[in-house]
Amino acid sequence: MMELDATGWSKQDHIVLAVSTGIDSMCLLHLLLNEYQHTYSKLTCIHVNHGLRQASIEEEAFFKTYCEEHQIEYFIKRLDLSETVEAGNSIQNVSRQYRYDWFDSIMKQLGANVLLTAHHQDDQIETIFYRLFTGRFTRSHLGIAYTSQRSSYQLIRPMLDISKAAIKSYQNQYNIPFFEDVSNHKNVYVRNDIRNRIIPAVMDNQQLDVAHLLKLKSWHDQELATLRKSAHHFIKEAVQVSEKQDKIVIPRGRFNRLTDNMKVHVLDQLFEKTTLSKTISDKMYQTWFNQISNQKSQFTIDITDKWIIQIAYDTLIIMANTEMNDVNSTQVIEVPHTYRFGDYEIEIQPDFPLNQFPLTIRQRQNGDRFLLNGYAGKHKKVSRLLIDKKIDAIERNRLPVVINAEGKIIAVGQLFMNKDYKHYINIRNIGDE
Repeated sequence: MMELDATGWSKQDHIVLAVSTGIDSMCLLHLLLNEYQHTYSKLTCIHVNHGLRQASIEEEAFFKTYCEEHQIEYFIKRLDLSETVEAGNSIQNVSRQYRYDWFDSIMKQLGANVLLTAHHQDDQIETIFYRLFTGRFTRSHLGIAYTSQRSSYQLIRPMLDISKAAIKSYQNQYNIPFFEDVSNHKNVYVRNDIRNRIIPAVMDNQQLDVAHLLKLKSWHDQELATLRKSAHHFIKEAVQVSEKQDKIVIPRGRFNRLTDNMKVHVLDQLFEKTTLSKTISDKMYQTWFNQISNQKSQFTIDITDKWIIQIAYDTLIIMANTEMNDVNSTQVIEVPHTYRFGDYEIEIQPDFPLNQFPLTIRQRQNGDRFLLNGYAGKHKKVSRLLIDKKIDAIERNRLPVVINAEGKIIAVGQLFMNKDYKHYINIRNIGDE
């Protein structure tokens, strides 16, 4: 008897089996009916007719008859992929999406909590091979997982440790009926080419064994888990995330000292905290890393139209790309009160000297200068202050500049306050709270 990995469900579970009518799923169904019938409370079978081959009609009829003869509850979904075929799009990708959309729907309808598929060890090896040679392994597991969490159920693959040869032997032993999909022999699909041509060629060499890929998967997945854990630790220790999760501050130097793989996982985990829906490619990440590691002190990297990376001296900031349209460019203040200027709150105390009104609050302008505290008659440019304080380009345009009735600058955000007004004005950046 073939041994399934049945650890993913219990006697109380309603399990659903996706049946293609191929040898793999039919053998799995036979096992569930005859050897593992005590491991679940109810079994339902589902079948998708993709409508792409003449045999699809026969397969659907065979599936229906088999289920009725064995008194199994069943459901069938017919797909219309004609538009996909006419458009020349990938049938495999589109059909898989449609298929799993229906799986999600039918599982919810049934109230079932476990869906089984018949992926086996040879499928695992093909997947590892495919991901290795297409470069799709740096940010995800190398092969197929035993279990995957879907919207409302667990997707379980109990045959991942069983070889195709063992399945064929089991089918022959019990004379299990099945349909063979002739399209599996066409090497126009990459996976078919791996299965039918490349792997047999490797196995023809006595010094090579594709089973070593399974050992590689085990090692890779352990290293991936370690990498993800280390990235999480770096974020917890070194990164600041605003309460609204619209601003993430990372020490640029510490980030640059990470390995590229670690940088990828740090950013992947941070982007998950935001509303950013775009997946960043490895190639794009590498372009960013090269920019972030250069000597330029200030620049901006566009992620999307709503998100940017702002490089400001020793800081890397991931932030929402908000403009100054939430800032009233000029406010004239006539009475003591608390006022809002963008992300800043400006509190004017009740005892503020009346002869200094009206106050003007605005953004900085070219040529702005203020009188230095403790230096009689000595002025400093606002632009120089911003450079000395290493204020990034975006924040420079958000800082409130407060001007008294005489036209003198008495405050620049939280960076400067004229000593004569320290007891009368309080400025806070509430955008960081």
